[in-house]
Amino acid sequence: MINLIKADFYKIHRSVIYKVLFIIMALCGVSTTLVSHFIGTGDMDIASASSAGLLTDVVMLNLVSCIVAGQLVCGDFENKLIQSALTGTSGRFTLVCSKMITYTILVGVMALPYALCAIIGWATGAQFGAPYSASVYLKILSETATVDFSVAALLKYIAIAAIMALTYTAQTAFVFMLAFIFKNKALIVTAVGFIVCTFIGMTSSLFSQNSEAVEKAISCTPFGKDAYTMCNSTEAGTMLKVLLVAVAYLAVFTCLTYATFKKAEIK
Repeated sequence: MINLIKADFYKIHRSVIYKVLFIIMALCGVSTTLVSHFIGTGDMDIASASSAGLLTDVVMLNLVSCIVAGQLVCGDFENKLIQSALTGTSGRFTLVCSKMITYTILVGVMALPYALCAIIGWATGAQFGAPYSASVYLKILSETATVDFSVAALLKYIAIAAIMALTYTAQTAFVFMLAFIFKNKALIVTAVGFIVCTFIGMTSSLFSQNSEAVEKAISCTPFGKDAYTMCNSTEAGTMLKVLLVAVAYLAVFTCLTYATFKKAEIK
């Protein structure tokens, strides 16, 4: 499995698309941070900043994760790399697990610009607003006025940023499974995955407001409000719950992907 992961990252290192995606995420992270700062200082109103909501991690990480899943899996089907791996010593379960680990790390790397902007911005103590309530990273920025810099707060924000990145990976884990189903159709995987992720995110928030039972059910998924409300005052138990839900979803979809891929015909 280690060799498969190393091979993936060697290919990723030489691929232009992942570098372009990371640059885009870095630009989006900086842009939303600046918008948050201008709102905090009063130089921009929330209405004027509404269009920048499309650049937040809530939207961009779902989109980029779907693109990454399509490229990572479908690209290897197109180039016959998965077929070659299966003819060697690697079994299908090992292959699926290695791809999921690579996918999780990649999404985490794509989330890094938002996390760094949030933590560095908070550490500077500058003024920031929170125009997009669903973004945990922007919540970290907005707490510059209420949370003083300390090692304990810094470590907690790092933990929150990492857990949120894992949560985004879990939210798009089904897209990873789609990639193994559609094999060489990366565009379909990206389009369907992003549409479904967006729909689930919107409807889960809406339904949670109308029913306590539904809210409890959704809280057991990566789309629950516990993930989106994490901040410095969040208790360790809540953070642990969000982390365990994300890990459980990744494990479940790894198994589902293997079950789907196990009997699939490979050409």
